[in-house]
Amino acid sequence: MPGHSANASVTRPPAAVTGLILAGGRGSRLGGIDKGLLPIDGVPLVQRVAQRLAPQVDSLLVSANRNLDVYRALGFRVLEDGPFLDAGPLAGLRVGLQVCATSWLLATPCDMPYLPTDLCQRLLNAAAPTDRRARVPFDGVRHHYACVLLPKTALAQVEHCLDGGRRRVQDLLQTIGWLGVDFAEDLDVTDEGAPPQHARRAFSNINSAADLAALGFRTDLP
Repeated sequence: MPGHSANASVTRPPAAVTGLILAGGRGSRLGGIDKGLLPIDGVPLVQRVAQRLAPQVDSLLVSANRNLDVYRALGFRVLEDGPFLDAGPLAGLRVGLQVCATSWLLATPCDMPYLPTDLCQRLLNAAAPTDRRARVPFDGVRHHYACVLLPKTALAQVEHCLDGGRRRVQDLLQTIGWLGVDFAEDLDVTDEGAPPQHARRAFSNINSAADLAALGFRTDLP
C-alpha cells in the first residue's frame, strides 16, 4: 500500500528535476492518431502540456516514436523507446531516466492539458528530500500513475520490469515504493462526496471526441 502525504505544502528548496512528456502511445482510442500532435484550438496538444510543465522543471524532454522531425521542429529534444518499442510508458521512462542529468524525473502524459502549475513542487514537497519513493498525484478518486515523479536511481528497476515483460507503471511502483500525493485535500468537496470538478479536470486526459468536448476544446479529428 502506498503512503499518503498528510501535507504537501511544506516549503523546501526546490530540487533539480527533468521533465518528460510521454508521447509514444498509439492513440488507438482516437483512431491511431499521434495524440501529441493533435491540434487543440490550433495548438498541438504536446505544446499545451509543455506550456504548463516547462516552467516547473530544469529541462524538458519528449518521448515519441513517430513524427520525430515534427516534434523537433516544435523545439523539443526527442527520445525514442529503442528496443522496447510499443512497450507502454515504462519504455519512455527508461530512456528518460537514461539521459536524465538531475536527481528526479517528472513524467506526464502528452494528453493532460490542464496539469497543475504547481505539480512538480507539490510532489517534491510530499516527503523529505532523502525519501526516494516515487510520487503519484491523487485527485480524490484515483491515482494518476502515468503522471509520476521518479528518482533517477529507479532506472535499474524500470529495466528489470521491462526485461520481465511487466509494462505497467504500477508494477514499477510496487517494486520501488511510492507515495500518493493528494491534490484535492485542500479543496471543498461536494455533497455527494466527489472531488471538486477542477481537481478532476487537472488530471483529465483525452481519449475521445467526448473528452475534448468535456474539456471545452475544439479540434478536427481525422
